[in-house]
Amino acid sequence: MLNNLAIGTSVLSFFAINDTYGTQGMAYGGPVSAVWGWLICSAFSLCVALCLAELLSALPTSGGIYYWSFSLAPRRHRTLVCWMAGWLNLLGQVCGVATAVFMQTHGAAGAANSDGVRLSRTAILGVLAAMLLTHAALNSLSIHLTSFLATTSFFWHVIATLALCISMMLIAPKLNSPDFVFTMWTPNSQVHGITSPAYIFLLGLLMSQWTIMGYDAAIHVVEETIDAENAGARALVGSVVVTSGVGFCLIICLTFALQNEANLLNPHNATGGQSAMIQLLWDVFAARYGTGYGAVGLSYVSLVGLFFAAYASLCANARMLYAFSRDGAMPGARLWRRLAPASRLPVSATWLMALLAALLAVPCIYNDLLFATISAGSVVALSLSYGIPIFLRIFHDQYSFLPGPFNLGRMSKPLAVVACIWILLTSVVFVLPTTYPITPGSANYTAPLIVAVLALAAVLFYAPGFGGRQWFTGPAPNLE
Repeated sequence: MLNNLAIGTSVLSFFAINDTYGTQGMAYGGPVSAVWGWLICSAFSLCVALCLAELLSALPTSGGIYYWSFSLAPRRHRTLVCWMAGWLNLLGQVCGVATAVFMQTHGAAGAANSDGVRLSRTAILGVLAAMLLTHAALNSLSIHLTSFLATTSFFWHVIATLALCISMMLIAPKLNSPDFVFTMWTPNSQVHGITSPAYIFLLGLLMSQWTIMGYDAAIHVVEETIDAENAGARALVGSVVVTSGVGFCLIICLTFALQNEANLLNPHNATGGQSAMIQLLWDVFAARYGTGYGAVGLSYVSLVGLFFAAYASLCANARMLYAFSRDGAMPGARLWRRLAPASRLPVSATWLMALLAALLAVPCIYNDLLFATISAGSVVALSLSYGIPIFLRIFHDQYSFLPGPFNLGRMSKPLAVVACIWILLTSVVFVLPTTYPITPGSANYTAPLIVAVLALAAVLFYAPGFGGRQWFTGPAPNLE
């Protein structure tokens, strides 16, 4: 269970706020959005996770989302529902790996900037390529290495983060008041052009919801978990609990230690506007010692955490692609479903996932708007894919669904309704414009991205002669 929990916690890494704490949290509402938005997203994400954990306990398979959709959908439409759920989940996984690697690269560039080294975009491209190659290579070596790195990552996320929080609180020459941390509202309308407080707060949720997203990682490694019906479900829920709890401590400490809120949003600050967390640490050290260079050392706490996050994201999501290929739903499935003879790892699927992530991550280096689209696309695609089996569970005949050892009892369907409402709300919010006035360079292209992938999936399903409708019969049985 520990390895499964460790991978889930690593994928959900709260170090993702390394940049978004400034660009999404503080920029849209300030401390109120960052702190209360985290608590709200944590509570509703836990609700969704509990619903998924119940399904995982009943049907523990790496296919997870699309497998459950097939099992719960009406017989006449089950192959189409399964197909679409799988492609939505795959889009979310690819976007997730791309944003994880990009955030790691972006954080490294921010650390380099603060140390006086300005990386060109070509240099950043080289760092991103090196990181993707490293993660793909590490994920191709040994299951024992995967287990070791996952466990190391888990303790790093807990112990190193708490040490970072304590250091910030001790070094900061002044701490903000509780009123500032919990009630300060800074709409920053001059930055994004939005004046509606409700709209601003909803957009501020993206920082938290994007971070606490991807907890299906515990699902995709469940076939490698002992006592999967119990351990997999508990690891899924546990990853959300650990991320929410420790992440909240980090956000609270960051906000208490914040020295200059406006400086976080300044593109000409010490980090070149590329890392809010590192900039905050820089300001703390500069206020105490007159220079911020001490922040460079502490910045490696988050950078190492982001390395583990990108590694774990590729690890888990490659297994989803492998399972989808094993069930014949991916073009070239015969290649991607192969396991390496020696390690029994999905090496082919790992490198394909790395390649697909690179195709999305590389353009982000040259276009900041594209990163916003891909990060929001990850949230929307994954959320909608989670929502399909949860929604089907609400209307499914209770006598034909056999719960596993982890079940919600009478709370199953009420929680499913709450989860579906939350998924619908966040999916709508994250396709809305984030700046006004709307121009081609500031529009939110998340909805076109989702529609394009669903259209591709529909073509691959309905195409005459070779479409999945002609031959796809659903997931292959792989449970005893």
